[in-house]
Amino acid sequence: MMESLTVFANFFASAIRLTAPIALGTLACTVSERAGVINIGIEGTMLFSGFTAAVGTWYSGSPWVGLLCGGLGGVLISAVLGVLAIYCNGQQIVIGIGINLFAPGLAYMMMRALWDTTGISPWIAGFERLDIPVVKEIPVISTLLSGYPVCIYLGILAVAAMQFLLHKTVWGLRIRSVGENPAAVAALGINVYRLRMFAVLLGGFFAGMAGSVMCLSSANVFVNNMSAGSGFMAFAANQFGHWSPFGGYLATLLFGVMSAFRMRLQSLGVATQLTQMIPYAAVLLGLRLTGARLRAPAANGAPYIHPLAVSRVRKKQAGQCAENMGNTDQGDCI
Repeated sequence: MMESLTVFANFFASAIRLTAPIALGTLACTVSERAGVINIGIEGTMLFSGFTAAVGTWYSGSPWVGLLCGGLGGVLISAVLGVLAIYCNGQQIVIGIGINLFAPGLAYMMMRALWDTTGISPWIAGFERLDIPVVKEIPVISTLLSGYPVCIYLGILAVAAMQFLLHKTVWGLRIRSVGENPAAVAALGINVYRLRMFAVLLGGFFAGMAGSVMCLSSANVFVNNMSAGSGFMAFAANQFGHWSPFGGYLATLLFGVMSAFRMRLQSLGVATQLTQMIPYAAVLLGLRLTGARLRAPAANGAPYIHPLAVSRVRKKQAGQCAENMGNTDQGDCI
């Protein structure tokens, strides 16, 4: 009995380790989309952040500096999304696809310039395992709860903190409201653009942490294209979890279990081509089972244009129309 429990604990602990970067990426999508901005560029953001985390760790020798650099790298890429989508009213899906193409290319170019390689970075220092004092003495529980790198615990704390902030604070109410009805939020005198931009940048920091965890939790290197679709899984997990930090984490746990199951099948000699599709099949099945009940924030993906800006544009168009027609009565042009 104890042996079976130990095997289960090891399997689930492996799933938690595999879940960590996807969970943080899911949290990034949740924060951004709750404010009404679709972040499909999460894959490119995570990959570029993994590179900046590797660079920061390589130069400083400290994974904590690398984690901070990874977060700032995510903020930098997300700032591009925020400016183009929020202030320039760009098409958010197109911008996200552009980020997924641009960010890996930028990392590839900088990797070649710094280390004269395009495949794998030099070895970097990673986070040590954290053994919880009392828990580590309990046989099965210690495997489930203790012995993970510090950054994995930070990711779980981030999910819990955002669950509280989004649903129990005034700031969280404003974020959720601006994703549902930005005009009503603006009527209260709150700057919709600033609130959305802050949410996108905060999501970018979490995405940066996700990329950092990929490098600093176990691999201790940066590998070109090491995200391997984790960002897209995070984007799907956000919807599967109904745009909730806690729900998104549970969804990523399911995908982590499927990834651990894939690795176990590979160790038994099952063809790699077959096992690699298991996590993605779980994503598709999850979306299929919950698709009819999904309800995204009402203003998700819709650019917000302030009514005064619309009024100014209409007056300008009316004035141009009257000038072109040689008519001073602008009412005929409206």
